[in-house]
Amino acid sequence: MSLVLDLLIAALAIVGALGFLVSALALLRVRDALSMVNSLGPATGVGVPLLLGAALLHQGRTEGWDIVSVVEVVLAVLAALVVSSIASNALGRAAYRSGAPLDPKTDPNELAGR
Repeated sequence: MSLVLDLLIAALAIVGALGFLVSALALLRVRDALSMVNSLGPATGVGVPLLLGAALLHQGRTEGWDIVSVVEVVLAVLAALVVSSIASNALGRAAYRSGAPLDPKTDPNELAGR
């Protein structure tokens, strides 16, 4: 059972880290501010929950299981998902309204005229 839990922890941590890697590579490839804000999605949507889950499982395996830690991780994941979606929306809208240039391939432009 211990080997299965170790493999699960490692898999969660690796896939979570890959979410951050995908976001970092996307940030290097995009051309405009709106796309940069959008490319942070895999880090907050995949990376944070999986890394926190891996950390919780590791802590439970090494130090024992604690309901407070579970509640903290669940609240942290929910807060990260809610805050990141609201923040990305606000940042994208602010970037657009500030007149930051858009990539010519951005079609359709849903914010035009707003």
